[in-house]
Amino acid sequence: HLHFLEKKRRESQYQVFLAFRGPDTRHSLAAYLYISLVAAGIRVFNDADPSLIGKDVDHEICNAIDHCKISIPILSEDYPSSHWCLDELAQMVECKRTKRQKILPIFYKVRTSHVRDLLGVFGEKMLKHEKIVDECTYERWKLALKEVGSFKGWVSERIANGHEGVLVKEVVKEVSRLLKNTQAHEPHHYMPN
Repeated sequence: HLHFLEKKRRESQYQVFLAFRGPDTRHSLAAYLYISLVAAGIRVFNDADPSLIGKDVDHEICNAIDHCKISIPILSEDYPSSHWCLDELAQMVECKRTKRQKILPIFYKVRTSHVRDLLGVFGEKMLKHEKIVDECTYERWKLALKEVGSFKGWVSERIANGHEGVLVKEVVKEVSRLLKNTQAHEPHHYMPN
């Protein structure tokens, strides 16, 4: 019974996992988006949350991705230089397949084709991993980028000529819509006292 309640608590703790390359967007788009989602009453995982102090952050991140209904990767030019970002993205894709979770990508100042086909500076940064990590890991990352690069998402430069405020509003609106639809179709379970 306690295990069931703990599982339910974890599942309801976060609704959205926001993934980004810190130096690129932590103090700009990612910050604005996080604040706006929270203001809309949406529970968003934040790796800077003070409640994570003293905990295994990698484990908490994996749990958050597993239990969130929606993941939002902000794919910036420097995103593929981080193996943490690539691991998270591969896990999101796995959760989409196994748990029917949604991935809503934001292509932040990068072309979708550069993400999908590893072109330009984005592709160069990814290729630097090829000789460092094992072939299986590299292929997993590459396939995740190819898949997410094929998804419909938001291309930041095409939204109101790159106006980030308008982009944030659009993302919050879509996330709210998806969460309402999900809740409307979820069965209501009787919870014993």
